Amino acid sequence: MVRIRAQHRVLGAVLTVVLSCLLQRPCALAHHGGLGIEGDLVQWALKVDQWQEEGIAEGHRIKFLSYPRQPVLGGSTRLVFEIQSTATGQYVTGLTAQLDIRTPDGTQRLVPLPEITGVTAYYEGTVTFEQEGEHTLTWHSTAGNVPFSTTFRKTVSRSPLTGDWPTLLGYSTVAAAFLVTWVGLVLSVQRRFATAWR
Repeated sequence: MVRIRAQHRVLGAVLTVVLSCLLQRPCALAHHGGLGIEGDLVQWALKVDQWQEEGIAEGHRIKFLSYPRQPVLGGSTRLVFEIQSTATGQYVTGLTAQLDIRTPDGTQRLVPLPEITGVTAYYEGTVTFEQEGEHTLTWHSTAGNVPFSTTFRKTVSRSPLTGDWPTLLGYSTVAAAFLVTWVGLVLSVQRRFATAWR
């Protein structure tokens, strides 16, 4: 009986080490399609995995997302835009773009959005939101001497999970399913080896 318990402890320790190693690996970095997973698992849970909004202006599709998905008051937020031609579906590069940010109290600031080197048609800026509430983000650029712009809205809060209950519910569901699967795996392995070691 003591031998079986010792074997169960060893098996549990091995499974724990394997799982820990898998969770410590950084997730993939990718851009097209809106996948933006990087860093450790806890930070990944607060990031976005899909485009959040999309607008069409003067024959261009402008896709938008932010890292983190829910901007936090006083925290650094990456704002990422991808531009495509609606006629051809090709990504549009070489634009000079800027973002007009209007705060809840009406103040305004312009942020340059340079194209990201090595990632086609991605324009990105990092901002720190100093006011809580809904901010208006207006993309401005010119393509072929034709100006175009579109507007997005982003709510800034004190917590990264405020107002994002579907994401929180989804992550909770996945965590619960993972836990049930893990417990089932441990119990089935213990039963299999318990009968083999008797």
